[in-house]
Amino acid sequence: MLGISVDVTEQKRAEQALRESEAKYHTLFQFFPDPVFLETPDGAIIDCNTVACDVYGYDKASMVKLTVADLIPPELIPRLSEMFEDLNEDRLIEAMGKTRDGKLFPTEVTARFIDVGGQQQVLVHVRDIRERKRAEEEKAKLESQILQAQKLESLGVLAGGIAHDFNNLLTAVLGYADLTEAELSPTSPLRENVHQIVQTARRGAELTKQMLAYSGRGKFLIQRVCISTVVEEMTHLLNVSISKKCLLQCRFAPELPDIEADVAQMRQVVMNLIINASEAIGDNNGAITITTGIVNCDRGYLAEAYLDENLPAGQYVYLEVADTGCGMNAETRAKIFDPFFTTKFTGRGLGLAAVLGIVRGHRGAIKVYSESGKGTSFKVLFPACASHTAPPATDEPALRPSWQGHGTVLVVDDEDMVRTLAEKMLRAAGLNVITAGNGREAVEVFQENADKIDLVLLDMTMPQMGGEETFQELRRRRPDARVILSSGYSETDVTARFSGKGLAGFIQKPYVSEELIDLVRRIMDIPQ
Repeated sequence: MLGISVDVTEQKRAEQALRESEAKYHTLFQFFPDPVFLETPDGAIIDCNTVACDVYGYDKASMVKLTVADLIPPELIPRLSEMFEDLNEDRLIEAMGKTRDGKLFPTEVTARFIDVGGQQQVLVHVRDIRERKRAEEEKAKLESQILQAQKLESLGVLAGGIAHDFNNLLTAVLGYADLTEAELSPTSPLRENVHQIVQTARRGAELTKQMLAYSGRGKFLIQRVCISTVVEEMTHLLNVSISKKCLLQCRFAPELPDIEADVAQMRQVVMNLIINASEAIGDNNGAITITTGIVNCDRGYLAEAYLDENLPAGQYVYLEVADTGCGMNAETRAKIFDPFFTTKFTGRGLGLAAVLGIVRGHRGAIKVYSESGKGTSFKVLFPACASHTAPPATDEPALRPSWQGHGTVLVVDDEDMVRTLAEKMLRAAGLNVITAGNGREAVEVFQENADKIDLVLLDMTMPQMGGEETFQELRRRRPDARVILSSGYSETDVTARFSGKGLAGFIQKPYVSEELIDLVRRIMDIPQ
């Protein structure tokens, strides 16, 4: 017998190493946290891991019968050769994946040539980036909201400051014109001219109120109201305010909860939205529909509102104004609440900005739905009140400009015209008047005459010593001192800083004689 013996130790060792390597490869391949594919150069799938099956929705047997073209949307198929033109370089490609049921999702893909048993194959790594994209979108949305809030805040400060200074000027114009009109005889040829000055000044005051509303500093007289009732009472006015070619329809929900709101501001919201809808329809035939109702809003729904300010989830009463007009594209929708942005002629554009300010001031939100050529819908949301009966509103006391009082009033204002005007108004009502041009002077005058000053009319914004500090100094010298604050800002903005401090009253500039005298009468008629 002839026997040949061959030492196969190295061969066995190599086979063992190969088996161990394959086992490691299989373990890594199967337990990799992202989808991994082994493909032929022409895109046929040879193998994949379990995660790939889970993400794409196929079982292993079905997956190995597919090609890469089955796992991407059809529009990407022509780009396959471009996407994988050089697999010898590490390239990160963003693409869309497609699941078995046709759903698309964003992915990041890397691919390289590898040698398997002398054959060239492609190893593809896919990362599902849905969560990352969602986080990026949330971050972008949050940044956009922060920027929008900062823009609104800065513009609001500007609008409020302009309104305050403008109100000081209007106080003098309106006040002196009002005094002159009262002194003219009914037959005077100048009476109509002065009346026109008064009316123009009042319109200027309305404009400053819109600016204050935009800045979120509007004067709100809060009470429980039904929004449907507010709109119903305005129906005749709304009908005459819109185009003759517009059909106005109202759909009021029954038994709607009340909201806490300023009725005058609610009317302004309704009127501005209706006029905006009418202008969107233009000279065409169209319809405007006003709908009221109640909706349970979760945080997700409120987060999509304009401007989301982390409003609490819960029941909200809504007022929706929908039109069949020209609609808006995305670019226009992004700017509609900017002050003085308009698609109409120059000089318009404060209406929707004022609506936003009023809604923000009432802790509400606005949702806008619009497409070019498909009309627009504004849905305004207000927190619903609990369902107890609202107390009846009390009528304001009638003005009595003929009232003649007695006593001494200290008028404090840094504007000479306003100070002199207030002095004339008060003297005409029989009151003695002492004046001061700033806070420090007011404190000195008050200290010298503390026993005979019955009331102080104090301007809020002054140099050297502001109204708040002056108020504190006056009350420190005489705790029962009665002080009326006067400001171009709104009562809501000002009196919040004096809550619980014994403020006697507030009057907003510009004012006329009968408004000032009536407030002084009511305060001075109260025993001290």
